[in-house]
Amino acid sequence: EYGWIKDIYKTRLLQIEYNYFVNYQQKRTKSLVQNGRAFNFGVQNRFHAIRVSGGIKRTIADKAARNGVRLSYSAFGGISLGLVKPYYLMLVQPTDGVLEIKPERYSEGNASRFLSLDSIVQAAPIRYGLGQMEPVPGIHGKFSLDFDWGSRDQMVKALEAGIMLDLYYKRIPVMVNKSNRFYQIGLYLAFHLGKRW
Repeated sequence: EYGWIKDIYKTRLLQIEYNYFVNYQQKRTKSLVQNGRAFNFGVQNRFHAIRVSGGIKRTIADKAARNGVRLSYSAFGGISLGLVKPYYLMLVQPTDGVLEIKPERYSEGNASRFLSLDSIVQAAPIRYGLGQMEPVPGIHGKFSLDFDWGSRDQMVKALEAGIMLDLYYKRIPVMVNKSNRFYQIGLYLAFHLGKRW
C-alpha cells in the first residue's frame, strides 16, 4: 500500500493485493485408498486473484491527546486479474489389468473416478496445473473502517474491518457441482503493523 497525504484528514491510496479464494462448500476429505491422504473433495480448480486498486482514506475522528484511537473509513475500487488453476488429484487408474496412480484434472471423461473416494489417493503436488492457468479479468471494490491506536504518527498499529466484492465476466469453475458464481463477496479483518515514511 502506498499513500499520498492530501491533508490531516484525507489520504489517497494505491494498493496491490494477492487473494486466494476458498469456496465454503469445499471439504477436506480422507481418502479410502490404503495409504491415501487428505484432499479437497469436489474441487476442480483453485482460484487466485491479483488486485490493483485506488482509493481514499478519510478520518472520521482523530486521536485524543493520550491513548486515543483514530477512526477512519476507506473506500477502494480497481481491477482484478483472476487466475484459475486446475486442481489435480492422484487417481487410481486401471491399465491392462495393472493399477496405476496418475495425476489427473477434472473432466467429463473421468468424473466418476474424480468424485469417487475409492479412486482418489491424494491431492497431486502443487506444480501440476501451473502451466494451465487461465486468466479471468474482473473488477472489485471494498469498504472498511480503520481503528488506529498507534501512540506516534510515525508508527502504524491498526485494525481494519470491511467488506469486499469481486465481479468477473464469467462464473469461476471452482467446484464440480455447478454452484459456481461470477462474483465473490466477503467480510474481512486485517491487522496493520508498520512505519510511515
